[in-house]
Amino acid sequence: MERTQELFERIELYLAKQMSVEETIAFEKEMTMNSELELEVEKHRELQRVLSDTDTLRFKEKLQKISEEIKQENSKSASISYSLFWKIAASIVILIGVGTLLWNTLNTSDDLMDLYTAYYEVYPVEDVTRGSAATELDLVMKNYEQGNYEKVVAILSQDTSFSLTEQMRLYLGNSYLNLGREQDALKQFEQIRLDSKYSENANWYSALTYLKLKEVKKASVLLRKIIDFDGIYREKAQELLTKLED
Repeated sequence: MERTQELFERIELYLAKQMSVEETIAFEKEMTMNSELELEVEKHRELQRVLSDTDTLRFKEKLQKISEEIKQENSKSASISYSLFWKIAASIVILIGVGTLLWNTLNTSDDLMDLYTAYYEVYPVEDVTRGSAATELDLVMKNYEQGNYEKVVAILSQDTSFSLTEQMRLYLGNSYLNLGREQDALKQFEQIRLDSKYSENANWYSALTYLKLKEVKKASVLLRKIIDFDGIYREKAQELLTKLED
C-alpha cells in the first residue's frame, strides 16, 4: 500500500473522529477489506499514544530548549563555540533517543498486531435459536457470513424488536472488532455471563481485543483464565501467552 499524505490525513481525521458518519462508515469498511490499511491505522494510533507520553514530551521540550540556545549563540558569533558544540551533540543524542523510543514502540506494536492476526479467526456462524424475529436474524447471519459487519452492527445495535442473546453478542462483538471498534466489542463480550457456555469464547475474544489494543497485561490475565478452564481454547491460549511472555 502506498503511503501518501492524503492517506495520512484521512487516518488522522478518522482517529480524531472528525469524519462525517458516512465517511467513517466508508473508511471502516475499507479497513475490513484492506489489512494493510488497518495496520497503518493501528500504527498511527500507537504513534499518537507515544507522542502524548510524558517522557517523550520531556524529550521534545528539552530538544526545543537546546535548539533555541543554539540559535541565540549562533547569532552572537559566526564560529561554533565549545559549549555550542556540546549542545549540538546533546540534541543529536536526544533525537536518537526519541527515534529509538518510537522505533521500539512501533516494532512492538507490529509484533502484537502480527500475533493478533495469526490467532484471530472470526467467530463461526452456528445455529441460532429462532423466534418471531427469524427473518431479521437470517439477514444478520447472511451479512455476518459475507463479512458485511457494518450491516450486522446496524441491525443488532439499533433494532429493538428482539433481545440479544449471548450468542448474538459474540457476533456483534466480532463485527465491532472487524470494524476497528474495540471498546464496543469488549462491551459485548463482557456482558456474557461467567456461567454461560459462551464464557470461554467471550474470554478468548476479549483477550484478542486487548492484544489488538496493546494492553498485554489484561490479555494475559484472560489467557490464564482460559488455560485454567481447560476448554477448546486452552492450547491456543497457552501458545499465545508463551509468545507474549518471551
